[in-house]
Amino acid sequence: MDQSPWTELDKEHLAFADIDLVEIEGEIEPERIAMPDVAPAFAPQGAVSRVLGERYRYREGQVEMAQLVRQALVEGRPAVIEAGTGCGKSFAYLIPLIWSGARALVSTANKTLQTQLWEKDVPTLRQVSPRRFTAALLKGRSNYVCFLKLREARQQIALPSMEDGLRRVIERLADTPSGDVEEMRLFGPLCDAVTARAHECLGKECPHFSNCYYERARMQAEEADLVIVNHALLALSLLRPILSPRPVVVVDEAHELERYVINALRLELEHETVPQFVNDAVVMRHAPDTLRAETIGISHGLFESLSQKPTDNERRWTIPGTLPEGLALADRINAIGKRLLKAYPPEPGGGEGNEVNARHQMTIEWANELTAQVRALSKDVSPDQIRYCEEQPGKTGADSVILCQEPIQVADFLREALFATIRRVICTGATLSVDGRFDYFLHQTGLPGPEVIQRVIDSPFDYPNQALLYTPRGLEPQYGPGEEEYALSLGREIWRLIQASRGRAFVLCTSVRRMRQLYELISPHLEYPCYCQGEGLSRAELLDLFQNDADGAVLFATRSFWEGVDVPGEALSLVIIDKLPFAPYRDPVVQHRQQLIRDGGGNPFYELLLPEAILTLKQGVGRLIRTETDRGVMAILDSRVNTKRYGAQVIASLPRARRTLRIGDVKRFFAPD
Repeated sequence: MDQSPWTELDKEHLAFADIDLVEIEGEIEPERIAMPDVAPAFAPQGAVSRVLGERYRYREGQVEMAQLVRQALVEGRPAVIEAGTGCGKSFAYLIPLIWSGARALVSTANKTLQTQLWEKDVPTLRQVSPRRFTAALLKGRSNYVCFLKLREARQQIALPSMEDGLRRVIERLADTPSGDVEEMRLFGPLCDAVTARAHECLGKECPHFSNCYYERARMQAEEADLVIVNHALLALSLLRPILSPRPVVVVDEAHELERYVINALRLELEHETVPQFVNDAVVMRHAPDTLRAETIGISHGLFESLSQKPTDNERRWTIPGTLPEGLALADRINAIGKRLLKAYPPEPGGGEGNEVNARHQMTIEWANELTAQVRALSKDVSPDQIRYCEEQPGKTGADSVILCQEPIQVADFLREALFATIRRVICTGATLSVDGRFDYFLHQTGLPGPEVIQRVIDSPFDYPNQALLYTPRGLEPQYGPGEEEYALSLGREIWRLIQASRGRAFVLCTSVRRMRQLYELISPHLEYPCYCQGEGLSRAELLDLFQNDADGAVLFATRSFWEGVDVPGEALSLVIIDKLPFAPYRDPVVQHRQQLIRDGGGNPFYELLLPEAILTLKQGVGRLIRTETDRGVMAILDSRVNTKRYGAQVIASLPRARRTLRIGDVKRFFAPD
């Protein structure tokens, strides 16, 4: 097999501006960052104009944001900057970072946005930067091909289709020096077969360690001036450092930070986890069959009991108290671990025995970690944690259940692990404020408010002329006896809107159930192509079909389409929101968080439910106007924005579009000139 050689870093871009680091009471800070004004870079004849040419548009908001980032770097302060759609925020933070010469970490919400920074923005700025700089892209271990897993997969081929797939992997590796599975477009079982999870990595004892794609990416990132990561990796690195601390961290799409940190701190146990461990080759060789069978039996019994939902309609449900079956399961896993330890006590490796010994020690470590995980999940839960079961879509019974435990809030963790260690943390995004204030974001993330540079920068788009905000009367959500009639009224309103817009619409729903109900109700009566999320096509495939359909397509979708979706031009001219996106009131996590606020004398609606709904709503309507020439209607089909006291706060948080309560205005907006 051809193992792509490690390419040398581009010598042309080695940094020449070193910054001395000092450690002050546990903080990693540059002694100073002295840098010139960055405004000239955005001038009509400046660096950005030169590199973008005719595509360049001067934006006051972009310059303002860049100056604020510069201020945060020079003064050694955190910053929270909301920059509306179209401000060009990636250049607004990258230019001060690169121009300053500071070693920085840039984190964004997902791998798609990470790739955009890496493949478009960084190479563009490299052409005009006054400093030479090195940059690196880093993802989690499971995003890179593992030579050892690839070797094992080739040795255990069971299906001709897998053999063909592995042959394609080897061919693509020759043209993909990074070994990045996304770059190679590897998905599903084939991707799983050639990537390693944490308990499958042999580390330095792996015979392919010197050629490991992940280790090479990590080494390159360690040496680089600028490192592009995603929030999942950033959150994990706060628990177990992957890179040396950087004096500057930029958190783009920062509204997602809390969720990723909670995910990193969450404990999970799936139905298949224990059987996978028990059927590991090392375990099968050294644990008695009776012990293995007993362990699987207890695990299955545990999940059978966990799968008994309080009601059929719940997707998540609380699991209170101690779990005796879970504690018994932890004891059995621990007993297996002791058997393995007795058979393979730790010893210094040597020669050809390294890989075999490493495999044994890896399995012993897996046993120890799984024992601790199951035991922690089985003990009574502390008030600052919540334990619940979650049902996986498409599965039923015990197989569908995941047992989870997570913290109710991560502000204290973030304050200690991130903000107290690195002063120059710059949080940015298009949806961080509620009615122009950052109180909710600061509270959820633990940012020290008085020290923080705070600014809301409006979008440069002309919303009053480009967009119409439609909030009709008479559509307040109903449940119980009135729900069927409400759904019919909602469907009729959506049909009228789509007729007015001639298709070209997103129907964004707050639940899968409502999405399917509306799709089945409306699509047979539309002359436009209709697509529905969850019908066998990926998000990328659905977007491609929607965007390239010349007949004015309509897409019915749920939460994953509320953000991170960019459809500029006439293909998307109408965004419909079925109702205000309040969190499900029966959700155990939501209920627990509300109770903690009540216990502290607060109001959970105004301190939790409303701010989260507003931020989600801002993401949803933000899909509409993506360029300075886009036109369209944002329709929020929830009359509570007209009748409830909090409606004014909702409207004040949205783009400043013209607002109407009349369908006639929508028809006139879409009428041909």
